[in-house]
Order: sequence, then C-alpha cells, then structure tokens
Amino acid sequence: MKKMSIRLICFFIGINILAIGIILNTRSDLGVAAFTSFFYALSKITGISLGASSILLYLTLIVLQTILLGRISLPVLLQIPFSFVFGVLTDFYDCLIPETPLSLGGKVLLLALAIWLTSIGVYLYTNCRLVMTPVEGTVQTIADRWSLRFSLVKNCFDFSMLLLTICLCLALGRPIFGIGIGTVVSALFLGRIIGIYEKHVTLKN
Repeated sequence: MKKMSIRLICFFIGINILAIGIILNTRSDLGVAAFTSFFYALSKITGISLGASSILLYLTLIVLQTILLGRISLPVLLQIPFSFVFGVLTDFYDCLIPETPLSLGGKVLLLALAIWLTSIGVYLYTNCRLVMTPVEGTVQTIADRWSLRFSLVKNCFDFSMLLLTICLCLALGRPIFGIGIGTVVSALFLGRIIGIYEKHVTLKN
C-alpha cells in the first residue's frame, strides 16, 4: 500500500511537471515538441483551450487503440480519466503562467527549461507504470499489432503529428502553428535527457 501511494504521488507530480513543461514550451515561441504540435495548432485554429484540444486528440487516440485491438481493455479505459485530468492541468498552468515578451536569449533559456521539465515529467510518470498516455498507448498498440519496434513507431508517430499539423494549417489557410527550431531541439534532446535519468536515477516501485 505504501509503495502504491508513493507511485501515485510520483505519477501526479510527473504529469504536473509535464504540463508545466508543455506550457513553458509554448511560451518560448520557438516551436513546441512534436507530440504536442497537433493539439497546439488545433487550439490556435479553433480557439478552444489547449487542454480541451489535448483531450479531443487523446480521446481520438483511445478510440483508435480500441479499433486496432478489436476489444475494450482496462489499460485503454484508464487512459480516459488520464486524458481529462491532464487536460485540466494543462489549462490550469496555461492560465497560471503568463505570456511575457522575451528576448531571443530569454526564449532559448525558457525552451531549455521547458525541455528539461518535460523530460523529468515523462520520466516520473512512465516509471510509475500506472497508466500509459494515449500517445504511448497508441504507439505500443501499433508496435504490438504489426510486430514493430516501439522506438520506430514513436518516431513515425511524432512525424505524423507534425505532418498532420502542417496539412491542417495549410488546408485552412492558416499559419503553421507551433513548429519551429524548438521542435527540432526537442526531438534531438528530449529522449536523450530521459535516457540520462534512466541511467543514473532509480525510482523504487
């Protein structure tokens, strides 16, 4: 019971840190991470909140997983409350953290902080092994269905999010929201930083 309580606390801390990292990434105005690009662009285009747009995307991915699995499974169902909780947290920090004009140096520092916090958040919640995010769940489902490597599917998934973002913006005649040098930097360093945590930091479950 004590171990489960610790895991729940670490999980909640992790998704809070992740939500903060995502918001700081948007505040840097240098480009968001690939896995947030589509719901960030959707939020900008439709005017709905960032949290609400993430919920819509996550619920769509949950439906996709169910179709691919051909059944309703508990691990997938648990992603539904996660989606709503994470969406609410995202909107909370979006309201809490103000948008402030920054110099280029300030934007770079904020981007670095955002990537660092995002990596900590991902490391914490994934190592708790409680609930997969709809993104990870979809990647894992596709990898299992066609016997592919998780890393390969994840790279393809991230690329597809970027491609969908570009297509959506171009089709509606809008600027391409959220894609920039920060997107490239996140792709290059986010996984590597998480790998450092995995190598040097151990969470006891």
